[in-house]
Amino acid sequence: MLRELPAAFRLLGLLCLAMAAAACRREEPRLDQVQKMAYAVKPAVVRINAYATGRFRYTPSVIAAVETQLRAEGFDAAARAIPEGETTIDTGAGGSGSGFVVNPDGVIVTCGHVVAPTRDQAALRNELLRNGAIAALLRHFPVEALRSVHRGDRLDRYIESVMAGGQLETIRVINEVELSNGEKLPFRIRNFSPPLNERGTDLALVEIARKNLPSIRVGDSDTVRVGDSVWAVGYPAVASSSDDVIGGWLSRDSDLEATLSPGNVTAIKRNVANVPVLQSNVAIYRGNSGGPVVNRDGEVIGISTWGHTDAEQIKFLVPSNVAREMLGASRVTINIDGEMNRHYRAALEAAADDNWSKAGSELAVASSMFRGSPDLIRFRRDIDRAMKTLPPWRLHPVAMTLGGISLLAAIAGGTILIMQRRSQRFPVPLDVAGTVETVVPTDGSSKDRMLGRFTILNGTRAGQRLGLGGSGIRIGRESAICEIVLENPKVSRLHAEVVSIDGKVMLIDRNSSNGTYVNDQKIDKRFLKDGDIIYFGGRNAVAVAYHA
Repeated sequence: MLRELPAAFRLLGLLCLAMAAAACRREEPRLDQVQKMAYAVKPAVVRINAYATGRFRYTPSVIAAVETQLRAEGFDAAARAIPEGETTIDTGAGGSGSGFVVNPDGVIVTCGHVVAPTRDQAALRNELLRNGAIAALLRHFPVEALRSVHRGDRLDRYIESVMAGGQLETIRVINEVELSNGEKLPFRIRNFSPPLNERGTDLALVEIARKNLPSIRVGDSDTVRVGDSVWAVGYPAVASSSDDVIGGWLSRDSDLEATLSPGNVTAIKRNVANVPVLQSNVAIYRGNSGGPVVNRDGEVIGISTWGHTDAEQIKFLVPSNVAREMLGASRVTINIDGEMNRHYRAALEAAADDNWSKAGSELAVASSMFRGSPDLIRFRRDIDRAMKTLPPWRLHPVAMTLGGISLLAAIAGGTILIMQRRSQRFPVPLDVAGTVETVVPTDGSSKDRMLGRFTILNGTRAGQRLGLGGSGIRIGRESAICEIVLENPKVSRLHAEVVSIDGKVMLIDRNSSNGTYVNDQKIDKRFLKDGDIIYFGGRNAVAVAYHA
């Protein structure tokens, strides 16, 4: 039947098959809950830098005095590379930790001990002097000798001796937040509580001059139960390019990539001030302090605060409700989204719903407001990869819907046109009132033995009805030998015959030149059924309908 359709309709059919095949292509799997949570949380996690640098200046006599004291106490520690005059060496104090944005207008939560080093100028200066003295000793004495002194608990005395003989210069204090996209901005401390060992909550609020930031929602830590799954997010020093062990092969760009570590809540305790503390086995290392610990929904339920190198599976978290109290006292509004966050969350929701097209458009808006974030860049790649696997109807739903409607309309119109043409060629007046001409065989068989009737469907005789009044009615072009005469050059002189066999009506082809067809099938003989369409000489010759 497909061959009988016009070429345009065959093409439309093939197009439909191609679209169906395209729709069966493998699609990129949607984001699961943990992947979505990681993408939502990480852009809002920041690195907090609170340190000072300087130069420690000392004289050769300071080193010579230390050498003399070491020898007097029995240590074989000959000084080396003693300068001829005063010299300097780099020194530093403080460090870095993690934090997270809780308000899109630049309010950040971190640990008190992360920002503490630069708050006390006297303590900071003393730390710079001490670290400068240690650096000077390491420059001029073998490490093995200094270790021996350290085991004897005398090293501090030599450090203090060098500190007393030296001085600081070119001091530079750094208080900055490094956002996840690489932006560095100075911060000011808005609220502060001392570390746990000083009977504080070990929390701090800092603020930067940056608006419309990605932020994290703060959850209710009272709902946390032992065994709950949690994830710590932050910037551990051991996973950065500055680490002494792996820093040689990690790129500087990798430092923007926050680390996500899974774990569980293992206990709920209280400190000596009767403040709740969460215990966990989640991985927390130097540099993680101040970073968020989130649940599966991406809500902060704790803040990384303390761990011990000898107790790998025991870490402590400040509960989020303790942070909520500080935020409330500082009149900081939480759990609100800026414009960037609204578009970013909409992109994540769309991806989780497998709507990658919407995810791409929403992410484009969010990325324009927070450029360079490694997680937004990676999410963009996920979307691009998913879009390549989508069928056309998923990529362009509106256009494909309109195209489908047009296609269906064209197919429907074509079908109607074909049917109209067929009906024009073969009108079938089944029960139209009119005269029925009874045809009887020439042998005189009774016309009361009606075998049915033929209705001519085409040509000048279209609509004429012929009653078959007995067995042995011959059909053909020659009137001398045929009861039903069909004047068409494709009809043979004696073309076919209608006979009755066991009460049934049979049509027999009499070796006609162009054949006899019943319902589009060429026959030699065939019992007729009510409604059969018969073609004498082919479809373009004479067509009749048989009615029992």
